[in-house]
Amino acid sequence: NSRNKISPPTPLMKKNIHIGKIIKKKFEETDMTVTEFAKLIHKTRTTAYDIFNRKSIDIELLISISEVLNYDFIGELYQAQETLQTDKDAPHYLVCMEIDETGLKQMDLKDPKILLVKKIIE
Repeated sequence: NSRNKISPPTPLMKKNIHIGKIIKKKFEETDMTVTEFAKLIHKTRTTAYDIFNRKSIDIELLISISEVLNYDFIGELYQAQETLQTDKDAPHYLVCMEIDETGLKQMDLKDPKILLVKKIIE
């Protein structure tokens, strides 16, 4: 039956979002040296430069970088995804991930979608 056929999911994040470039841009707005930045995120100077070239990143590292640079990179990625979304009728997916209290503090709790998830958890 063709009505029961399931379409493959659309990608959550588009491939042309480059998180490293976004991090580098925000880093360059600070007065920090790469060495200072690396120490604050508990990485080497070489790794800090590597981060600027990454297309993707571990969520815990991104949260740490968000704290150090005082910028909501998770929100930035979410906004970039909304901007790139071209098919408003495409299926949407709820993605759940476990985060600790620090990660929760980084989220924009004024976003109604996040509040819905928060209410479900409470």
